Amino acid sequence: MAVTMMTGLTGCDLLGGGGGGGGTGGGSAVTFTKGYAFVRKDDRNVYVANEADVNTVVRLTTEGGARQPSLSKDGKRVVFVRTVGTDTELATVPSSGGTVSAVLAATTISGRNLRGPVFSPDGARIAFAYDEGSSSSIGLVNPDGTGFARLAGGSALAYGSPSFSADGTTVLAAAGNSNTLYTQLEKLDVATGAPTPVTNTLGLEVVNGIGNRVVMSPDGTRATFDARISSGSTRVFVIDLSNPSAINRLTDYPSDEGANDSFPMWVGATKVGFSSDTGGNDQVYALDATATNTSGGLQLPSALEPWYGPN
Repeated sequence: MAVTMMTGLTGCDLLGGGGGGGGTGGGSAVTFTKGYAFVRKDDRNVYVANEADVNTVVRLTTEGGARQPSLSKDGKRVVFVRTVGTDTELATVPSSGGTVSAVLAATTISGRNLRGPVFSPDGARIAFAYDEGSSSSIGLVNPDGTGFARLAGGSALAYGSPSFSADGTTVLAAAGNSNTLYTQLEKLDVATGAPTPVTNTLGLEVVNGIGNRVVMSPDGTRATFDARISSGSTRVFVIDLSNPSAINRLTDYPSDEGANDSFPMWVGATKVGFSSDTGGNDQVYALDATATNTSGGLQLPSALEPWYGPN
């Protein structure tokens, strides 16, 4: 195992295997149990960090081009998107380090811009969004790349950012009139694809729809999402799925109005984590999901597009 110290980064970074699909990978110096999967801006590789020691991070990939990682329910696998040439594909890697396995290339489904992959609770399927023409859809695929099926899309509505319910029977997704403007939420039946509208009104503060991600809470009662506000910056919100008019803005920076928060996720049952560039840094924060217009809660330095697990 190679140990590398990365100039300008906080903490100790350990190489835990990885590489391109078909590579042999290696072992990990840290056994991942619970914490964060994320990427870094400077090299666009996938990393994990245990919650108990976030200053020791394990790099799982080495070739760059990675984005939007998420953890399986048991915390043993990471699924992410990577750039291959001018295209995108889904890939997985063990959170303990090892071989990166290609799952599905955009070209094999006549799509493009694969994004937002998440595991089903049992780890048997991966849901993701992808573009088709000027619209977008939600797809399902087995982790070995077989069994691809479109769950939603190909109609008047475009879909993005899927997340599974705890029992795996439902996917919550953003929806809208185009793949650049998601202004609605729908629940999709995993077995049939049948949609159940949740809301088409995201509150007065949301001026340009859902941004990068919407994620259902572990108990299925709420969801968190990021969205652009009137100032042009992005902030994190929490919505009550049983009372969709109840939308709470979680984050605010009166002294740093140009700061942007993105890629929210649930940190356990009661907190929302997210990436923020407030203060000119790319860091991960977590706040109580019931908080309003607040800031703070630093969890992890030098990190983008985080995902926490197991929840």
